[in-house]
Amino acid sequence: MSINAEKCLSNGSNPGLGFKVNKADRTFYVDEEEAAIVREIFERYASGETKAKIVKDLQRRKVKTSIGNEFTYNSLSRLLKNKRYIGIYLYKGVETPGGMPRILDDDLFYRVQSLMNKNKSAPARTRGENEYLLTTKLFCGHYKEMMVGYGGTGKSGKQYHYYMCKKKCDKKIIGKQYIEDRVVSECLKMLTDDKIRYIAKRVAEECNKSPDNISVREIKKAIKEVDAAIENLWKGIEQGQSVPMLTERLNKRQAEKEVLEEQLAIEQNKRICLSEAQILAFLDYVCEMPFDDFNKRRAIINIFVQSIYLYDDHFTLIINASKKPLSIDNIPLDDIEEAFGGENTETEGCSSLMTPAPQL
Repeated sequence: MSINAEKCLSNGSNPGLGFKVNKADRTFYVDEEEAAIVREIFERYASGETKAKIVKDLQRRKVKTSIGNEFTYNSLSRLLKNKRYIGIYLYKGVETPGGMPRILDDDLFYRVQSLMNKNKSAPARTRGENEYLLTTKLFCGHYKEMMVGYGGTGKSGKQYHYYMCKKKCDKKIIGKQYIEDRVVSECLKMLTDDKIRYIAKRVAEECNKSPDNISVREIKKAIKEVDAAIENLWKGIEQGQSVPMLTERLNKRQAEKEVLEEQLAIEQNKRICLSEAQILAFLDYVCEMPFDDFNKRRAIINIFVQSIYLYDDHFTLIINASKKPLSIDNIPLDDIEEAFGGENTETEGCSSLMTPAPQL
């Protein structure tokens, strides 16, 4: 098994969804049909979908794990952490980069890892009627602690959904709908006609630069190394050095190159080049959608907002920018009580309002 591991060959364990093992030589190869599911899962999670929602959809579609079982929260979590998808062979805790055929690029994989780490400390993304869109982005301005979402019923029987500081402090709680509306409104103010045209032009320019992603660069590097090895083997054959053995190795190298070229074609076909007109049409479409459209609100927040620091009478909005975040400071807030329809609510140690907070 150690010898197999040195050669990055299968030792008989389950290779994971998206991989298959060649029975003849125990090498791994990509099952493209399953790999497409893996990419879909990573892209959906990276775009903001919850694990629970993804699992529910996979179960509905009868998509199975690599061992034929129904997907669960835990099996999805294991899949999202599997480094084999970025080409890392694992054996007894030792990682061998490039030992597995790659299914994902590093950027997508590590974005997902970062999101999972952030979401560990964000336990209330969907406790209310809808998704708490500012989860992992909204922070208490006093202590810089993350604010999390809660939902419940007040004394009058009215349903409440709000964000509250995780740390016991005198920071007022704030209504979910109210603060999300304010943040989306501030973002939409930036989408003037001139700025939309500017964004469309710059994004189109970046698309047309078409730089190779990490996967493409790695595959091209591997092909170059295989070409050098093939050239050396031909030289050895021409010199009469153990022709049968060198011929066998040459055939393997050529087969390896064919596989790499197939992987390169797949990766290059993933590239999306958008024209300025397409990007402009998308941004115009988003702006024209109703303000309360959930997909519009989530898209605006995910694209533009890096973080929000909330104080009792104002908030600071940190916007994603091309090179460094842009800070919009001291955006005033209206009276907090008005956001709760005139009813006062508080939570122990985390609000300066007057009556008990709604309980979960």
